[in-house]
Amino acid sequence: MSLYWPIGSELDTRPLLHSLYDSGVTCVLPVIEAKDNPLFFRRWQPELTLVPGPFKVPVPPETEDILVPTVIVAPLLAFDRHGFRLGYGGGYYDRTLEKLRQTSNCTAVGYAYAGQEVTKIVTDEFDQKLDWVVTEIDVRKFG
Repeated sequence: MSLYWPIGSELDTRPLLHSLYDSGVTCVLPVIEAKDNPLFFRRWQPELTLVPGPFKVPVPPETEDILVPTVIVAPLLAFDRHGFRLGYGGGYYDRTLEKLRQTSNCTAVGYAYAGQEVTKIVTDEFDQKLDWVVTEIDVRKFG
């Protein structure tokens, strides 16, 4: 399962990371390889010392295994009732989800505050929908 290391005002996934790990779930964090490329994922464990990746986002060191997740918990700035998300504008998650959905069964989950819901996200043909969104108020599945 892929989660993200929180930056700024993003919903903090660290308690969830620790809980999943303690339950025996293999956890990975996303890594940016290059601009306009999909993300790849390295194994995360609590004892790891993370290193600064692109945009100074902490990532597991290069010594950690690269794995392919079947569930991706994605950060977001906003989401709408149709399952679209607004990210930070790099398109990394959209490219990653598109690639993984072509080759495997990958589920995308938005992890957000309920107050981040907006009426409509402006989208284009490259935007990938979330399958679920989890907030402090509810859990929603998108069709």
